[in-house]
Amino acid sequence: MRQLYLNQKVWSVREKFAVLDHQDHPVYQAVGSLFKIPKHFDILDLHDHIVATVIKQPFSWLPRFYLKIGDQQVATIQKRFTFFKPRYDLVAAGLTVTGDFWDMNFDVSRKGQLVGRVAKRWFSIGDKYEMTIQDSADELLIVGLVIAIDYVKRVEAAAASSSASN
Repeated sequence: MRQLYLNQKVWSVREKFAVLDHQDHPVYQAVGSLFKIPKHFDILDLHDHIVATVIKQPFSWLPRFYLKIGDQQVATIQKRFTFFKPRYDLVAAGLTVTGDFWDMNFDVSRKGQLVGRVAKRWFSIGDKYEMTIQDSADELLIVGLVIAIDYVKRVEAAAASSSASN
């Protein structure tokens, strides 16, 4: 079992996130594309090699992301249309996601076995997510999932605040 923390900077134009271990040592860095279509986030290892990419499908009615690890697409993350709480479908190696996406507190399981847990830390500068991952093979999958859902939440919050100010 491993705990990772995704720290999002408050004022970052390029959308860079550090992924740290429990001792605050860097493990990965996620870097968002700037003014590119499709929008994507590269997840880099400590040697600045791209180990995974989260790609937003352009021109879709509801947000949809693809997660590639290496050159292989391993997951699709799709926001579902609902009237109340946001829901996401994760299509990846038999994984299911349950919990509260809006508050970023959810579990990821495979065949009824917990493979990861995500919890938002509320008293931090910027957004901070704690990811508890049972097997290192699922590490990039869970990091990519958190990046995709967080991006959708930030875009929707920005749209809501701009429409409220008009």
